[in-house]
Amino acid sequence: MYNDDKDLCCCEDYDLSNERNHILACCCNCVDLDEVVDNFIKGKRVPEHNRAGFMNTMRDRLRVPWIGGAKQVTFDSLLPIFVLPTMFTIASFSLWWTVFSFSTVAMFHLLIFNFFIRTLPQTKFFFVWTATSIVLLYFIFEFVVIPFLEILVEENIALSILIFGFIMCLYLTKLRANQLTGMCENETEYNLNGKDIAGFYNCSICDSRIPDKDHHCVWFDCCISKHNQCLFLLSLFFAIAALLYSSNLTLTSVCHPFEFFKTILLPDDCSDVYYQFELGLSFVSAIYSILIAVCLSFILFQQIMLISLGIPLKDWNKLSIMSKLCLGLNTNRPHNRGIIKNWSRIMCQNTPKYMSVMNRDV
Repeated sequence: MYNDDKDLCCCEDYDLSNERNHILACCCNCVDLDEVVDNFIKGKRVPEHNRAGFMNTMRDRLRVPWIGGAKQVTFDSLLPIFVLPTMFTIASFSLWWTVFSFSTVAMFHLLIFNFFIRTLPQTKFFFVWTATSIVLLYFIFEFVVIPFLEILVEENIALSILIFGFIMCLYLTKLRANQLTGMCENETEYNLNGKDIAGFYNCSICDSRIPDKDHHCVWFDCCISKHNQCLFLLSLFFAIAALLYSSNLTLTSVCHPFEFFKTILLPDDCSDVYYQFELGLSFVSAIYSILIAVCLSFILFQQIMLISLGIPLKDWNKLSIMSKLCLGLNTNRPHNRGIIKNWSRIMCQNTPKYMSVMNRDV
């Protein structure tokens, strides 16, 4: 058990072994660090257990001075806060820098996803990337695009409503996931009327058992099951709508627009947006919003298709390519109850009955 933090100075903490340490000794007495550096210098492959131990040690050692003891700051959570503003700034210089920055970040995500999922599955990197993107895009829109005086107050209010809808659905999605996780975290096996409850699935990222799990969303940092899947779909819808609407408002403000239908404007010529930094920054934020909206649209379409087919995403990922081309119709679908019943299952947001019984018994 950890000792009282009142005994700690602002630069001390208790590490993973419950030993008192000073933040200046962050690189001392680290076997995993020594082995990783030694293998790297010798050009040898770093074993999986050394990489995981190195990552966990670095997460524990990285702290900042604070009253009552040094507070932990995970470096993987800090990466998006530095990477995203840097990417936006560099991409604002020219079209080629935009292509280079976006391509580099896309490759960076592929590498970092594979690395973190294997060595640090409970990382907050992806969720912090989502939160940082929201804050950064909204900041650019309100303090860079709005001063161009091309956007009406009503348009800004409409965008704010869409953003608020997304944030609320995201919050409720995570809240429902945390409630279900909290009810099951101490239940390795639970019997109801002498029978084991079916439908519980282990999540290596959440490190808990999730009822009726569909998949784990790293961008929302929570598990998606039929009990919060409807909120998840709503959050995707509001996010896509907000991203596309804000990108159109931004592009029609910094580019030469044309009238598409009555008061609806679309961008026409954006060839001179890089002549001014503010214009380039706004243009880059709009392109980034469109790319994210395309990715989210694919996820939303996939979710709608799989719900209609009655196939959880975790089961879909295990299918062969041929089965996916056949939309899983040639495979056994134990969760399929027909399109109407499949959708009615996720529309009900009540806590499952067996979870209520478990909660009362606890």
